[in-house]
Amino acid sequence: MAIDAAVDGQGVALARTALAAWDLIGGRLVRPFDIAMPVSFGYWIVCSKAVAKLPKIVAFSDWLLAEAAEDARQLAGLKSRQPARASR
Repeated sequence: MAIDAAVDGQGVALARTALAAWDLIGGRLVRPFDIAMPVSFGYWIVCSKAVAKLPKIVAFSDWLLAEAAEDARQLAGLKSRQPARASR
């Protein structure tokens, strides 16, 4: 809800990049500062060993990793497109 409020012009929000990625990429949100806090955990693709090699599991895993890589590539490109901020 905080991200939606920021998109609607109701202020600023602190959010995980992964949760705000679509709005950052789409230009609905901008990072006012080039500061990020790394986290010590992440997301995992989990399934049993018995089904891990099934074509549908491999295809889904490959697709998911490709989507995440593309989002990361687009987010990395945002730095060069951000307008310069005026100093105060």
